[in-house]
Amino acid sequence: MTATLTTTARAGWFTEAEDRLREELTEHFARQVEPHIPAWESAGEIPLRDILTALGERGMLGLRFPVERGGAGHSAWSHVVLAECLGELSSDSVGMSVTVHNDMVAPMIAEAGGPEAVERHLRPALTGRHLLAHAVSEPGAGSDVAAVATTAVPVDGGYRVSGTKQWVIAGMYADAYAVLARLPEAKPPFGYVLLMVPRSAEGVTVGPADPTLGMRAAGVAGSVRLDEVFVPQSDRLGGHGLGLVTQLRQFEPERIVSACRALAIAARLLRDTRARLAERSTFGESVGSRQEIVFRLARLEADIAAARQLAYTGIDRWVAGGDHRTVSAAVKLRSSRLTRRVARECLHLYGAQGQLTEEGVNRAFRDARLFSISTGSDEMMLTALARLNGWADD
Repeated sequence: MTATLTTTARAGWFTEAEDRLREELTEHFARQVEPHIPAWESAGEIPLRDILTALGERGMLGLRFPVERGGAGHSAWSHVVLAECLGELSSDSVGMSVTVHNDMVAPMIAEAGGPEAVERHLRPALTGRHLLAHAVSEPGAGSDVAAVATTAVPVDGGYRVSGTKQWVIAGMYADAYAVLARLPEAKPPFGYVLLMVPRSAEGVTVGPADPTLGMRAAGVAGSVRLDEVFVPQSDRLGGHGLGLVTQLRQFEPERIVSACRALAIAARLLRDTRARLAERSTFGESVGSRQEIVFRLARLEADIAAARQLAYTGIDRWVAGGDHRTVSAAVKLRSSRLTRRVARECLHLYGAQGQLTEEGVNRAFRDARLFSISTGSDEMMLTALARLNGWADD
């Protein structure tokens, strides 16, 4: 089955076609992914290539990208639908890995890649047979991506890249990495290049990470070492010297999509916790019927609903070509903190059962921690909001 979307007028946030896409994705994940998650998490590995290939065969990857670049030419709302369906899964190792591929790296190729980069990396990525990862973070450069020490020295026909990236989600599964590197003349925000580096290129060495708190099946690469790796100019994304600008522009819409996935996780946790509490009784009374518990869950529900509307407002501005920078930072901050709070509350309400490592709420508690670090930490979002409002210097 192939996802088909039309330009049906919007009665609300989503069109009827996008609602049908949600139904297709929900059914697909319920049959093909969710039943296998306990075994994948236990093994510490997900079959990401198979997951993406199945989505690609159904035409569910890169739906918002231009048709001439292998996409379907639809709007960002289709990517919101996928993000929210991924949030419904009981493993964000799956959700985060698919997001990195489809909404972090692929958009940069679609928007800033030349014809050869599109043919080599984007088109096969949208079939799910070419896996993409984002290799930006370094030992001294996390949220502050301008601090990258990896260098790209211009040579005849391209660049020689040297340096080490770390904490690369899906890095152990990937076929190619989006690598941000500084030129010899780097002076933020200029003097950087963003390059697509194949894992098979001479000089690339990938190593696994030590065990992490969450994302235990996401194939995190502890290091991607680049030793004088030659990258042709045709695999550069954006102009020479404009790599950091290209990267920062990608972060803004991606953070809103990430927020939609985070809020879907929070909503799922509340739903599952209500079901759990309906089964729990203490002192002869259902835990879930107690007013104090009901009110706690209702307040969280209200916070999720409010944050979701903020996220949808951001998507609406993005699609309309408006300024969505403030909304992007605000909803990334709010959704990250809220999802962590919901996970903490739900873990507590589950009682002793929630302490089991393989329990879904326990896994969500671990995985949710990454939202306040990845694609811009809480502190960086606060800094961005202060700067956008003129409360701090750029």
